[in-house]
Amino acid sequence: MKLTCAQMDVLISFYIDNDLSKILKTKVEEHLESCPACRAKYEIIKSMLTDLKTSIGKDESLPEEVIYSSVSNVPISSQYRVFQNKLSAYIDNELSNEDNIKIKKFTINNKKARKELEDTYNIRKLMNDSFRKTKADAKHDFSKNVLKQLELEDEAVLGIHPVIKILIGFTVSVLVFTTIVLFSIGV
Repeated sequence: MKLTCAQMDVLISFYIDNDLSKILKTKVEEHLESCPACRAKYEIIKSMLTDLKTSIGKDESLPEEVIYSSVSNVPISSQYRVFQNKLSAYIDNELSNEDNIKIKKFTINNKKARKELEDTYNIRKLMNDSFRKTKADAKHDFSKNVLKQLELEDEAVLGIHPVIKILIGFTVSVLVFTTIVLFSIGV
């Protein structure tokens, strides 16, 4: 049985994580060799993950005062780095009152921070709208059906439940989409 491109969309993240049976791994590799579109998707995702791991390593090795933006290679202040690290928690109302006030003050006084906050809210709204539309349109879970077709429930390499694997794949897809959107709007 040959894999389709739609099945590959689901399986690429499992392949990158080396979380497929030997037989399925071989089928994925065969498809990647014969399909330039899926190979390009695979290369983009793998490259983005490598870049992310590399940038995390660079940030940890630099002194607190001098951290460089991974996009523009311009030094950013430690205060701005704190803002970036807490931005997601701020948007999700997960910060203490003191931290909320600090983020608000910094955002008010920093044009770049205001722009980043606005962009993050816009991305969140787009993702929520897209999720609602997809949820309304989809009568069944496509990823689950793909995994059932391939009978992967019994072939879990690490004993991880297939639903958890699907959630991991979805999360990777959302991160890739978010990164693409962020790069396209110039953040």
